Amino acid sequence: MHVFVSVSIMETSNFAHVIFQDVGKSFLPQAPLECRYTLTPYITPHPKDWVGIFKTRNELLKYTFSDGEFYQFCYVTHTGDIRGASTPFQFRSATPTEELLTVAEDDSSSDILVVTTKTGLLERVEEAQQERRELLKAMRLLQEEKQQLQEEQKQLVREREQERETCCLLRTHNQELLRSSQGLSEEREDIRRKLTEAKDRIRQLEEDLLGVTQRGLQKETELDCLRDRLKKLTAERDGLESQLKNEKDERDLYKAHLRSTELENTKLSAELQMLKAVELNREVTIAQFQEELDSVFYLSWLHKHNPVQAELGRVHEQLRQTEEQLQASRQQACLLASELRDSTSTRDHTMSELYHARVEADELRVSLADAQAECRRMESQLDRMRSTSHKEVAPSVVVVSEAEAELQREVEELKLRLHMAAEHYKEKYRECQRLRRQVAKLNTADSQAVSTDWVEVGTERLSAGENSEAETRQTAERVSDGVEEEERQMTLEGEGRSTKEAETEQTRSVEAELATMEEKWREQCAFNETLKQQLAGEEERLRVRRSQISRMDAVFLQELQRFLFRQREMEAHGAEVRQPMLLRYPLPYPQNPSPPPLVPQRPAELQYGNPYSTEAPRDRVDVTLSPDQISHPSSEASPGPGAPGWAREVVCIQPARSSSPPENIEHPPEAQKSLTGSSPLPFSPSSSDIHKRCPLCEVIFPPHFEQRSFEQHVESHWKVCPVCSEQFPLNCQQQLFERHVLTHFDGHVLNFEQME
Repeated sequence: MHVFVSVSIMETSNFAHVIFQDVGKSFLPQAPLECRYTLTPYITPHPKDWVGIFKTRNELLKYTFSDGEFYQFCYVTHTGDIRGASTPFQFRSATPTEELLTVAEDDSSSDILVVTTKTGLLERVEEAQQERRELLKAMRLLQEEKQQLQEEQKQLVREREQERETCCLLRTHNQELLRSSQGLSEEREDIRRKLTEAKDRIRQLEEDLLGVTQRGLQKETELDCLRDRLKKLTAERDGLESQLKNEKDERDLYKAHLRSTELENTKLSAELQMLKAVELNREVTIAQFQEELDSVFYLSWLHKHNPVQAELGRVHEQLRQTEEQLQASRQQACLLASELRDSTSTRDHTMSELYHARVEADELRVSLADAQAECRRMESQLDRMRSTSHKEVAPSVVVVSEAEAELQREVEELKLRLHMAAEHYKEKYRECQRLRRQVAKLNTADSQAVSTDWVEVGTERLSAGENSEAETRQTAERVSDGVEEEERQMTLEGEGRSTKEAETEQTRSVEAELATMEEKWREQCAFNETLKQQLAGEEERLRVRRSQISRMDAVFLQELQRFLFRQREMEAHGAEVRQPMLLRYPLPYPQNPSPPPLVPQRPAELQYGNPYSTEAPRDRVDVTLSPDQISHPSSEASPGPGAPGWAREVVCIQPARSSSPPENIEHPPEAQKSLTGSSPLPFSPSSSDIHKRCPLCEVIFPPHFEQRSFEQHVESHWKVCPVCSEQFPLNCQQQLFERHVLTHFDGHVLNFEQME
């Protein structure tokens, strides 16, 4: 490493600010070098100042040591200024003559001079300096130890003075104790006399305590009996609470099922109206088909031997589609019948649930009566204990009051649990009322006025239940206030109040609370009687509604039988004619190229119009064709099945159905033969060609489309709850849907009225 310093800096610097000491004339090249210097007041040291070895009188200074050259120590500041320089010296190897030194012995008695080497002398000097440093360090440690011992000596002197003062105080206190011991001996005699009297008093109190202990054992036995009874009531309460929780869960499920049933009833009502309109349309279409069949008979007689096989094939294809639509109508009627059976079974199930709820309500009434009897028994027992406690002697008041307070606390807790049982009974009654309202809503879906009456009745029951809950809550608060008052009274007794006064106040508070509880029980009994009367009235209304529902079911079954009878007549009439019919509905999938119809005409319109069409109904157009026009139809006047005119006029909706035919449905007739008795037509209907159509978006699916995929497509039009599987429309608000899902977890009651 080379270090360069400017020569001009060395010349302009003042070298006297740092003084180097003990600088020799020469140093060994391989020996360690020691540099000592002194800082004068004219210089301020800096952490980055440094000392270097430089050649004398040289422009470029660097570390290149050689024999014969002179060097010097230089003090260089952090700014690069040289503030001090030592005397010149050399680096050279020692010669034998230079190594020899003459040293006089330390002994003053001898005049001997010893010649030794300079290296040995330096080693001895270094050892002497090292020994001197160690001695200085040891002397410093001894001085510190000396100072510490002096401080300890001073501390001991101060402690000795304190001990002397303490000894004087103890002597004075001892003299005072000697004087007071004489007075204590006199007091001891008085205490002995009082002790004898106290022993006599204790002996008498022990006899009294023995009698009180025997009575306390009797009270404890009675308390154990009460505790056992209380445990039984607690277990019964837990069972009722678990049963209440299960019934609440069932109630939520019933509400969800009721909501879905109402939606299904609404859909079925709309579909029933639509089917009635379709039935009227079909009757008109059948009349037109009959006219067309006459014309087709005439054409077949005229052109019996003409090449019209292709046109006959198209007519048979249209006939097949007509039969397919007839099969769809049968399936829809079967679905309506199955849904009617499901509604009837749901009604029966709800009635059975109502019966079970009524039985549970009766059981709760019996348990409530038992609890009331138990409460009256405990109150009478408490009165007997209170009358017994007044007759006891004064020393036994404390023990008896504690036992009585414990018994009173248990009585209050039992009363509170009885109130909870009464509240549970009211909850069961309200649940019974809700089940009845569900039955009424399920049976009166077509009667809005009756449904409104049921909602009003439910509102009255709910308000009555809320008032009862508020009263029960107030009673519980009063009971808790009474318990806190008893605790405060016990605290005041511990602070020094008279036990007799505390017992009197406690007895008064308990009597007041018992009077309040008795009044509350009378109110509860009156409320129960009112509920019984309301229950009887609701049962009467339910019987009336059952009779109405039975009549409605009979009327509906008669209408269904007439509908099926008309369908069978239509099928028999079509089998007798056995002629090809013109299809009034387009094919689900248009053919390429689409064959023109035999007779160019438009489909019949519904009597009540299309409920799903946004266009205004068009005027009817009567088409009267000549035989020439019938024989030679034009392609312009007869649009194909896929033409826009067909799509606008067709209003029949094919309901969704499975690929397998439902039960109790007649199979479609087999393929008809041609009029000439030749081979069957190429377009014969088959059960595998029934197409599926979504009842919501009217998307048509192939015949062999999977039923599961078809159901998933229909379910995609709804939002489904992951817990109860209740369906919501897609335009339902997301907050309402999330709120419904959260009600399954936080225990809130579902409010379907706000979700409309």
